Amino acid sequence: MKNGQELLPTTFLDNETILSYRKQSQSLSYKEDLWSWYVLRRISIYITLLFCKLRLKPNTVSWMSAFFILLSGLSLVMATPISIVFAALFYNIGYLFDCVDGELARITKQTSSKGYYIDIIIQAAALPVFLSMVLTVLRKSGLLDVTTLEITLVYVTFVAIIMALLVPIAYQLTNLTMSQSTTQDPVNSIRDGSFFFDVVAVLLGLPGFFVVIVIIAFIEQVTSFDLMLYYVLFFLAMLVIKTSLRVFITSRSFDRS
Repeated sequence: MKNGQELLPTTFLDNETILSYRKQSQSLSYKEDLWSWYVLRRISIYITLLFCKLRLKPNTVSWMSAFFILLSGLSLVMATPISIVFAALFYNIGYLFDCVDGELARITKQTSSKGYYIDIIIQAAALPVFLSMVLTVLRKSGLLDVTTLEITLVYVTFVAIIMALLVPIAYQLTNLTMSQSTTQDPVNSIRDGSFFFDVVAVLLGLPGFFVVIVIIAFIEQVTSFDLMLYYVLFFLAMLVIKTSLRVFITSRSFDRS
């Protein structure tokens, strides 16, 4: 997938008009993961064209993306089977809109530094989702006995703290990146070299997490198995290991440059 720059995420529904818009707006990026390329990008162009007709601005769609991703974390901390299904739905809507905003910007020729800035905010919006997993573990294990209102206030506070720290950083990164070369992240370079690592990246990221956790929610509804707590704990453990490796690999890349 990574070597075929001319490949497009097509479907059997595509006509010549759709294909022309795909060529214009869906060039393959090294940041693309399997979930977005093989699932969301197949759908996103249709949403993009709808938003074009509605005359939505790319930055508006970007803010919508951040909102739904944050909403997925709030749904996750409710820790009920139905809230977990909604968490997965909200996350994928947010991720889909993250695909759409760039396509919309390229089709309407509205790319801007502000759009890049909001993209960083969208990435930051995933951080409260990871924190919500910790709250879910505490609630499922009985170590955190709080009401829905209390857990909502805790989550909203987490979001406010993270955004207070990262918004000025995002602004500085935007100004810096606009004048710098597009050097590829060394971890993405490793992922690009192997389909296996591409699959692992999806499974250990939020797309894979929300697929698996919805499956587990359904299994728990029809069986007596209590798997969710153990899966979230496993995912968080893998997150710690993955983050440690990322820090090590990224740090080593500076020694070789």
